[in-house]
Amino acid sequence: MRKFIFLLLFSSSIQIMANDGVFYATGNTLVPLKETTIRLKKEILNLERKGDWMQVDIYFEFFNPGPEKELTVGFVTPPADGDVSEEEAKHPQVKDFMVMVGERLLPYKIARMEETGFKVNSKVANGYDFVYHFTIRFATGITVIRHSYLYKGGGSVEADHDFDYRLTTGTTWANSGIDDFELNINMGDDSYFSVPASFGTAMAPWQVAGIGRIAKNVSTVPYMAEGAGKIKMVYLRRGKLQLRATNFRPTEDLSIAFWHLHNELNLWCDKSVKNEFAGFMDVIWGDSVEAAVSKLTDTELRLYRNLNYARMGYEFKDESLKKVFSKFNWYIPDPALKLENVKDYYVSKELMQLISNEEKKRKLRTDNP
Repeated sequence: MRKFIFLLLFSSSIQIMANDGVFYATGNTLVPLKETTIRLKKEILNLERKGDWMQVDIYFEFFNPGPEKELTVGFVTPPADGDVSEEEAKHPQVKDFMVMVGERLLPYKIARMEETGFKVNSKVANGYDFVYHFTIRFATGITVIRHSYLYKGGGSVEADHDFDYRLTTGTTWANSGIDDFELNINMGDDSYFSVPASFGTAMAPWQVAGIGRIAKNVSTVPYMAEGAGKIKMVYLRRGKLQLRATNFRPTEDLSIAFWHLHNELNLWCDKSVKNEFAGFMDVIWGDSVEAAVSKLTDTELRLYRNLNYARMGYEFKDESLKKVFSKFNWYIPDPALKLENVKDYYVSKELMQLISNEEKKRKLRTDNP
């Protein structure tokens, strides 16, 4: 389980050990630390990005079919790993942790799993994982638990930011799943990120509440082998990404990633227009940006010059530009867009000036052969 839970970092352990990435913490559905007959009937999971941190707010309904009982419940998160300080690795990268049952906030303890004496399946936790544990009295019937905390996301040479959440621990309750599950993800306005294409065999029923788009095509996590790490790209101009499911029994966990540009280029669209941006990395990170710009074709110069406008949703009147950018996952034409509001998403002012200068040179050569 450990290899999969951290899809965007731990599956790339060689890079992590080479200090090319950092993992801080992961979110987690509450798990029973002792055998139980209690069912997880309902979960509403809200995730909201706050910079490097993810705010988690959860509503649970648990059903106890028998007499009232006390149960030890835990929240598990691994220690920070990769390019982190010794001090960061000593403590869970979680803050503002709270659990409420009814109208009462519960006290809790934090320890390494190996120090608690709890015996749990290795799919749930390993000895070096941190566990927040507390006692809950489950009355006969429904018990409502509310849970809130922030955890710090990570990053690597592949992903600028990523946030992982263990959904599979929801299957550790008596019903081996979640009867009624709802997930709401808010990554901020004008965000472009990936989520898993599925949590098992069927495609996940993702939907946008607000303004945005979910890519039609399924992509592969850039550094994983073909056939592994299937993802969907999501663009949210404003709003939330949602998923609702009944009898939810995930066999895979949630990973949300903002990719570095060298990977994001391969996730903008299917392969039909990628060749037109083949030289973009040389322009961005080449030894000589000016020399790289001079090698671009006229078509490439024009596309790169309009890239920021496309990213903001400029409604092109030119059919050739419209044809190319309409294939991009994040291109949603906005008739209300004002050009002065366009940001330097991919093409800096300096690079834009080099492109403009190169186009002027070529025009002069054409006008004065």
